[in-house]
Amino acid sequence: MSETPGQNNADKRYILQFKAATGFTVVLEYGGQAEMEKDQQRIEEAGLTCEHLSEFTTQFHQADLYMDMRSPECQVQFDLDDWI
Repeated sequence: MSETPGQNNADKRYILQFKAATGFTVVLEYGGQAEMEKDQQRIEEAGLTCEHLSEFTTQFHQADLYMDMRSPECQVQFDLDDWI
């Protein structure tokens, strides 16, 4: 497995952005690739397009909704079905 120079797996971010059925831009950050890919598949099956982001900072980037899915509280609060 090759790594990007200067970046190890602990620093890797799994960020998914999509335009929700409501028209809002939603950004979700995951703790692992498998979790992200599972939701990506559901989003794409709903006919929406996803984009992987290498980084996302609320200070510099825009999203109508950003959820850190690494947080158990965010996982409980966010229902993907409401957005697709």
